[in-house]
Amino acid sequence: MGAKKLAKRSKVKPFIKVVNYSHLFPTRYALELEGLKGVVSAETFKEPTQREDSKKQIKKLLEERYTSGKNKWFFTKLRF
Repeated sequence: MGAKKLAKRSKVKPFIKVVNYSHLFPTRYALELEGLKGVVSAETFKEPTQREDSKKQIKKLLEERYTSGKNKWFFTKLRF
């Protein structure tokens, strides 16, 4: 693939959602989210501009992780 096509395919579109921790199910996989914990907080959801800024930062972090090859299982399609 060319560089232009590779750059287009490696885009990530993140979203932010409030989740109740009692509904999460533990799995055998673990993802290091130290960089993301500081970006999203309770105050992020108060104004749309803060939400957009945090989504941009998350997108940057996830795209860097994808291009570096860390956590390949996180970026593969689910087999259903």
